[in-house]
Amino acid sequence: EEEEADRLKDQKLPALAEGQILTVESASLTNGQTKPPARFTEATLLGAMENPVHFMESHDKKAAKTLGETGGLGTVATRADIIEKLFNSFMMEKRGNEIYITSKAKQLLELVPEELKKPELTADWEMKLSDIANGKLRQDKFLTGIREYACEIVDEIKSGQGTFRHDNMTNKKCPNCGKHLLAVNGKNAKMLVCEDRECGYRETVSRTTNARCPKCHKRMEMLLKGKEETFVCQCGYKEKLSAFQARRAKEGAGVNKRDVQRYLKKQQKEANEPVNNAFAQALSGIRLD
Repeated sequence: EEEEADRLKDQKLPALAEGQILTVESASLTNGQTKPPARFTEATLLGAMENPVHFMESHDKKAAKTLGETGGLGTVATRADIIEKLFNSFMMEKRGNEIYITSKAKQLLELVPEELKKPELTADWEMKLSDIANGKLRQDKFLTGIREYACEIVDEIKSGQGTFRHDNMTNKKCPNCGKHLLAVNGKNAKMLVCEDRECGYRETVSRTTNARCPKCHKRMEMLLKGKEETFVCQCGYKEKLSAFQARRAKEGAGVNKRDVQRYLKKQQKEANEPVNNAFAQALSGIRLD
């Protein structure tokens, strides 16, 4: 305000008086749209988990203080693992560096109780843990309450009217059980997984690599189907693995067949990691249409 007053003083504008009538010499209309908040990246999501106070709706000062003192959601050792499990269970997917929630996650958020989606629940449990440490609450009473709450949530979801529908179902059938395969985007790969979690079948269709397109220099995907693996880029460029190896060797990159095989084995190992987590198993009774 002081800077604005100084600016007007420097322009030597005439003082305005109450009731004074002014003439409008021009007016203009500006069109625009509000800009949504930036999407999370892995780094900003970790930061939000560490400091979730800004996402609290209740503005409870005691709860906010508790979250600040206890380090937010999860711990330094578990936050990255929590995010990784969300990717592996196909609740989230990456597009570039940005994180998007999947249709599966959106439907799950509609099915679960409202309080389960708020950091206030963590704050409440942390305050009870503090009471246990100070001798104000018995440990067995707290654990019993947690078990009862978990059972209530699962029962509420099972008995609710909401149903989960796959919108990523393909016409391809699982070679193990014959049920439909779902097209999903993993953290670094596109896969087909069986709709039956008990079956657990999945296959990798393509995987994001560190190989750069020689035309647009963006990271290419490797298609794993067919007689030979093929690199493809979103700009339309395609290159067989053998041609890629020959080109890189000619360029002096030092990439040999052993390096590529080692890389593919590493990618396959990651693709074979379990996709189900404890929460998904707890909700396995949800009716699927």
